[in-house]
Amino acid sequence: MKKSILITVIASFFAVSSFAKIEPTSLNISISKVVIADSTEFNDYYGSYKMTDNQMVEKMKLFFKDGSLQGEATGYPPTKMTRKKDDEFEETSFGAVITFIRTDGKVTGIKVAVQGQELVGTKE
Repeated sequence: MKKSILITVIASFFAVSSFAKIEPTSLNISISKVVIADSTEFNDYYGSYKMTDNQMVEKMKLFFKDGSLQGEATGYPPTKMTRKKDDEFEETSFGAVITFIRTDGKVTGIKVAVQGQELVGTKE
């Protein structure tokens, strides 16, 4: 008797669940687009820049690492640079704004505005 009751309960469950209608619910899903920089995107900027009239930083090297443009000033660790617009980047660790100088469409120099100073360098 117990087996027949158990079988009836199980059969009823499956019968009811097979007719159950699942209503779609409203989900608030946001999809964000992650943009990974390509190393070729920054080709114009790569290289070494000799900083003029500055005792603290002799050179600034720019290279691609970990999906971003990175800058490394003499005596300082490499830091990530984030593009603000065309040839202007921001470095948040030191609060610097880096602007690349072009001559005839080619990057020939760099200007770094940091902590109330403006450092200028020429591409080597």
